[in-house]
Amino acid sequence: MKQQGVWPYLLLVAGLIGLQFSGSNYLTNLANFVAIQALPAIGLSLLMGYTGQISLGHAAFYGLGAYGSVLLATHLGVNMWLAMVLAAVLVGIAAWALGWLVFRLEGHYLAMATLGFGIIVHVILVEMHDWTGGPNGMTGIEPMSLFGHEFYSDKQVFPIVWGACILGIFFAESLVRSPVGLLMRGVSENGRVVASLGASPDRMKRLVLMVSGIYAAVAGALYARYVGYLSPGPFDVGFSIKLLLMVAIGGFAQIWGVLFGVAFVALVSELLKPLGGYDIIVFGVLLVVAVVYCRDGLLQTLFAGVRGTLRLARRSVS
Repeated sequence: MKQQGVWPYLLLVAGLIGLQFSGSNYLTNLANFVAIQALPAIGLSLLMGYTGQISLGHAAFYGLGAYGSVLLATHLGVNMWLAMVLAAVLVGIAAWALGWLVFRLEGHYLAMATLGFGIIVHVILVEMHDWTGGPNGMTGIEPMSLFGHEFYSDKQVFPIVWGACILGIFFAESLVRSPVGLLMRGVSENGRVVASLGASPDRMKRLVLMVSGIYAAVAGALYARYVGYLSPGPFDVGFSIKLLLMVAIGGFAQIWGVLFGVAFVALVSELLKPLGGYDIIVFGVLLVVAVVYCRDGLLQTLFAGVRGTLRLARRSVS
């Protein structure tokens, strides 16, 4: 697998520094949500793009991380940062346990099983009024703080969420370039070959689902502290579809491409705000188009089209 090197990180950091100096609170706020949502999208890329396992319930891990971190801090008095870590660990364990059940299935059956898991978690978040606040949600969530300093504004939260995002990208890239990454791609291509080498395809699937769930849980915990309010709405099946679209547009097996896909969907979401809840129809259409016509991601498809056009132009000139 081709190694990206340090240049993408330097370009990203340079762009983020430029954004900070732009003085635009709107762009900073949008960039913060891109960083947060990039984490579950990268986790989904590891599961789908590299391991070949579909998931339509990733919003559930995102929501469990958000609610879990807040409940651990408010009801058990756990330190805020420790609560985030514990919530991510618990969600990872839940993802591993879920893998014991759903990875007995394949294809459409696996998709339906993960979709059912997402719906069940969303219903629980709505119905457990005493713990989650039900449809009214939870208010008054304290912001992130460190050494007595609270991070309220978009610019204060900016380095925290992007630091987590960059670490997530680095870990994901390191994972897919490691021997574990080779096994992941082997499971995606032919699990029987992996099993013949002495490795367990099912164990590898559960491991990647666990890592993917942890990514989503960390993002949910950051989201809860950043927004200061939680309701079940952002963690429904619609967000799982958005995550799938982000990965499809960026390229299922393209870690850096996923970041582009998240930014693309975030911008489109801003444009579609007048549609309200009907924006999911547009996202569904975009998902179909991306899967059918942009199998390597939107950027890769555009670059391939440009290269093909240039070759045709050269031939016609010669």
